[in-house]
Amino acid sequence: MRKQAQAKTLPALATEDQERRFWDEHDPSEYFTEPADLIVQLKSARKRMVSVRIDEALHDELKAVAAEHGLPYQRLMRELLRQALTGLARKEGRAAKV
Repeated sequence: MRKQAQAKTLPALATEDQERRFWDEHDPSEYFTEPADLIVQLKSARKRMVSVRIDEALHDELKAVAAEHGLPYQRLMRELLRQALTGLARKEGRAAKV
């Protein structure tokens, strides 16, 4: 069994730009030993109404997971889409626009 490493202490970062540069150059797993269970929406942008047909089981699962996290299911759905697009962009070596 592998021994868990001691978490490093985060430096004081005065601006968002400093924070972005810091995380571009450092591995978060060295600073956080426990996984975070949160969803953060950093800024509110204009929203457009869209209609997506999903099967009932997927809808029920989405609502159940959202309820477990105390979120409206549509907000969870937006965040999941945002995370998927960001991951896809990273995999393709480009910057996400979301």
